[in-house]
Amino acid sequence: MATKIYKLNQKKNSATFPLSANDGRMQVEYVFKDGNVLMRQPARLTLRNKFYQDLLEASDLFKRGVVKLERVIEDGEKNAEVAPAPQKKQEDGVTSPDQAIQYVFDNWGIVVKNGKQAAKIASQKGVEFPNLKEKTTDK
Repeated sequence: MATKIYKLNQKKNSATFPLSANDGRMQVEYVFKDGNVLMRQPARLTLRNKFYQDLLEASDLFKRGVVKLERVIEDGEKNAEVAPAPQKKQEDGVTSPDQAIQYVFDNWGIVVKNGKQAAKIASQKGVEFPNLKEKTTDK
């Protein structure tokens, strides 16, 4: 499916055109806006729905040149593969909470009080400390 941008070929800041669809059972309003007469910018309308695009292009407004197709933007495939999540950077040299705290401060300027906070901040930034060991307390 494509997104189409139409421009109004009249000197107006905005305009609304009602069109009938489905043998008059449905009334559709096309609103062209964001034009600027002083700056000579035409009012525009963006449509993403094929039904509404076809209805406008089959109208008398389009055939007489009151409305012109300005640009077509092709949408990417909907079933495109989702990119894999980026791999986290492994910092094997960080083995103690003090090193983790220092790493977080040196790289991001964030002051933390313990290794768990440092590991959490690093994880949010895309870095892991696989060899980080908590301090053992002597009794």
